[in-house]
Amino acid sequence: MVVNVPEPLKAECIFGVQRLLPLLDAFSTEIEGVKLAQDIEHIHRMRVASRRLRAALPLFASCFQKKKYQQWMLEIQRITRALGEARDTDVQIAFLIKLEKKRRNGIHADDPALAPPFLLKGEAETILLSQLQKKRLRLQATVVRVLKKLENSGVIDDMRISLSDYQQRSQNIRKKPSPYGIAPVAATRIARHLTILLSHEQWVHNPDAVAEHHAIRIAAKKLRYTLEVYAPLYRRGLKKYLLRIKKVQEILGDLHDCDVWIDSVMVILLKEHLTSREINTPKSGRVSPVTSYKRFLAEREKERKILYRRFVRYWDSLGRFRLWDGLYKDLNTERIRKYRFSVVHPDQDLRPVVTSRALQYPDGLEHSRKVTDLALSLFDELEPLHRMGGHERFLLECAGLLHDIGWKSSQKGHSNRSADMIVSDENLPLEFIDRGIIGLVVKAHRAKIRFESEGFFSLLSSDERNNVLMLAALIRIADGLDYLHLGSILSVHCILNPQQIIMEISALRDISAEKERALIKSDLFTQVFERTLVIR
Repeated sequence: MVVNVPEPLKAECIFGVQRLLPLLDAFSTEIEGVKLAQDIEHIHRMRVASRRLRAALPLFASCFQKKKYQQWMLEIQRITRALGEARDTDVQIAFLIKLEKKRRNGIHADDPALAPPFLLKGEAETILLSQLQKKRLRLQATVVRVLKKLENSGVIDDMRISLSDYQQRSQNIRKKPSPYGIAPVAATRIARHLTILLSHEQWVHNPDAVAEHHAIRIAAKKLRYTLEVYAPLYRRGLKKYLLRIKKVQEILGDLHDCDVWIDSVMVILLKEHLTSREINTPKSGRVSPVTSYKRFLAEREKERKILYRRFVRYWDSLGRFRLWDGLYKDLNTERIRKYRFSVVHPDQDLRPVVTSRALQYPDGLEHSRKVTDLALSLFDELEPLHRMGGHERFLLECAGLLHDIGWKSSQKGHSNRSADMIVSDENLPLEFIDRGIIGLVVKAHRAKIRFESEGFFSLLSSDERNNVLMLAALIRIADGLDYLHLGSILSVHCILNPQQIIMEISALRDISAEKERALIKSDLFTQVFERTLVIR
């Protein structure tokens, strides 16, 4: 008889379930209201909930069976798309109705050319409103159909049962798993989204960068949702950052709405021009459709300029107050006590724990030990150049021992997997920054990476970043020197001169393949030490 033994509970998954259940409830609560379509706020709330759920679920994908997780995501993505188009149409309809009310109330009565006392049949806004209302009716049928498919799939019930079961199991166990791996993972993911947001900063002061401004909005939204998921890890829940990022998102949302209107009306005007409809003279007292569209377009273009200036002023103010630097810093310093180590362990006490974690992939232990020995030899030989100390040497030792633990699943992508395992390991009593440094060094051991795009790299000081680059350069060479996993190299000696680092190697056999591989991986080494590597 086969007995199914449940997976051991992870602190990250317990935390994830606590965050996902309220999002699932917020999502499913709105289904009936969306079907009835009597209040547009139902579809708005459900769309937001679906986006939050879609953003949060991948953060905890490892907590669920792969097939189950993929099915959940597929259904959520499908409903998010259907809700999105319907909600965008609702926003446009609401805008036109609000505009009509303003004009009926004579808000712009001082300028009759821009705002007649009420909308006449044939004017742009009236035509657009009629078209959008018809479109919304068609979209409602699609929304209802997708919702019924979602309900028939059983995904919502399946998610709720799985999440509730995990939550119940976590409540029943006496000894809770260590939560120390959650904060480094959270910081890595938040920092990555912040880095992506800031990578678009070059477009902020370009008023014509419409697509790029929309990309900034999307990046801000993803950063905000990720912050919301992990907010309970931090004192004051990162509220200061959430409020400001939300405002960026809102301003850019209004800006995007203007861009959508401008594009839509430009297409209409082009069609009007091609069909020469403007030659038809309107009846007395009415405005030509083309003239009306042009007036509406001018209003939207004027509003866009106002919103763009507002966005630039606000973005620049965030820079002056160093908001982004503060967020990077607070991801480490503002963790609440539960997610901090109460005791700082000396390096020598951590060594046995790190060695035991290396046993996660026993088949690669001999190679890992050889790479570690070679990397430490290089560290000692090159000390006059790098000037790093004993703690950095210990971090390199950890990286060497753990660099291949991800191989236990498969060779493909094992460097990224190893790094993720190190950062999130609940049984590894390494400090926050140390985990990140080791993870970055491990991630770089196999292939080139863009450190600037790595979330955790952004959290480090200038000196720590330099250390990461040098340690990664060393482990890349060491890994190359044991390329065939034969442990053939006995010793390494380095001769330093202003132009070159000459590496003299003693080995048991011909190591041409290892030398060639090490030279292929010497790009970072040459960059950080500013010398050509020669191996003989």
